[in-house]
Amino acid sequence: MTRSLGFLIALAGIGAIGAACPAGAAAGGGSAYVDQIGDGHVARIVQSGGQAVAEIRQEGDRNEANVTQAGAAHATLHQAGTLNRAEANQSGSAVLLLSQSGIANVARASQTAGDAASYAAMRQTGSGNAMTLAQNGAANQATLSQAGDGNAMTATQNGAGNMLVWNQIGSNLADLGIVQSGQQQMTVTQTAAGR
Repeated sequence: MTRSLGFLIALAGIGAIGAACPAGAAAGGGSAYVDQIGDGHVARIVQSGGQAVAEIRQEGDRNEANVTQAGAAHATLHQAGTLNRAEANQSGSAVLLLSQSGIANVARASQTAGDAASYAAMRQTGSGNAMTLAQNGAANQATLSQAGDGNAMTATQNGAGNMLVWNQIGSNLADLGIVQSGQQQMTVTQTAAGR
């Protein structure tokens, strides 16, 4: 087992934080922090312009986290387990908190925010879950949660002022493919028998 720590601030170009922790950053006033415990992790952070902030924490083995930021974005990614994958692509005033625990979960977030910040919280526990969120506009809010195995979730927020709370509790729950198109509020809970 290995542990690697890295802190990057206002770097120009792409760099690496040690052989056990391949992470890079390119920033114009931004900062990035990586903390990894275990073996075979991959962490990548790319920043351009603004004052972006990124933090990646990984525990377990062979997890992968990728963050790309432009503007005043803020991302915190935490993974615990094995073979989890998290991706964040942010521009503008976007805020993301993403947490994964288990095996082979995949979470992807794309946030394009205006002057008013968009916020997303994404959490997965279990194995083989898939979650994708796209926020295209300002002042959107999304809270997505999966607890179980083999669940799928895709949400898209277009325009401004949307709010979504979506929970999946159980296993093998279907993707509802939720799309919001401005000033819409929605709360959804999916459950499976035996949970």
